[in-house]
Amino acid sequence: MNDRGGDGPRERGGDQDRDGRRERGGGGGERGGEHRGPEGTEFLDLEISRVIAGRAQALTRSVVEEILREAIKARLKERLGARLEAVGRLAADELADDIEANLEIEAKIVARREARRAIEGQLGAAIRGAAKADDVDE
Repeated sequence: MNDRGGDGPRERGGDQDRDGRRERGGGGGERGGEHRGPEGTEFLDLEISRVIAGRAQALTRSVVEEILREAIKARLKERLGARLEAVGRLAADELADDIEANLEIEAKIVARREARRAIEGQLGAAIRGAAKADDVDE
């Protein structure tokens, strides 16, 4: 953007990264490897106004996009709202029908799996019972 006063890159508010965080050297509030304040003041950010201004500048484009998106949405709703809502309802109904069909199929699969396990258990009991009956006969 504009470099006002030649005091460093203003687009992002000075010496912060893309997320607006301050770049820090080896320790807390260092710049270029040297701390500029008394010991224990590394946490201070004496240029917070530049950070805030930089973040505001970085957010402006996304806010403009959001406003445009809202305006477009309002206009389309005004002109085509009823038709678009009808199409949306039809698409939602189609998806809901597909989901319900899948849930019914899953329920049938689970029921069949449980029935098969029950039969396998009964078969096992019958085989063990038959084996015991053979042991008694001998």
